[in-house]
Order: sequence, then structure tokens, then C-alpha cells
Amino acid sequence: MRFLMGWALKLSVVGVIYLGMTSGFKVKLPEEVLGYKVPAGAQEGVDRNAQIGAYGKQTKAGVEVLGQQLK
Repeated sequence: MRFLMGWALKLSVVGVIYLGMTSGFKVKLPEEVLGYKVPAGAQEGVDRNAQIGAYGKQTKAGVEVLGQQLK
């Protein structure tokens, strides 16, 4: 049972990360968490992931247009 719970937790974390990277959902980190300042690199990483999602959507749209033109 412990083994299954461990894997369920790991897979759920991976699923959340995957959805965050592939969806257009924009995440904005707060400037402070529990009195500690959030590093600028952390927000840059979140912004970079949002850009990757936007590039994916642009590529998908371009491929769909190309596919329709070839029909």
C-alpha cells in the first residue's frame, strides 16, 4: 500500500508539472513567501515555461494550416 501511495503521489506531481508546461495557464509567483524573497530566477523559469507553451500553440496552428493547404 505504501508503494502504491508513493507512486500515486509521484505521478500526480508529474501530471501537474506537465499540465503547467503545456497549457496556456500563466502562473505568477508572489514576491515573498513566508517572509522570504522569491528569487528572480524562479519567476524567469515560470515565464520561460509559459513561452514554451505559446510556441507550441503557434507551431500546432501552423501545422494545421499547412495540413489544410495540402488537402
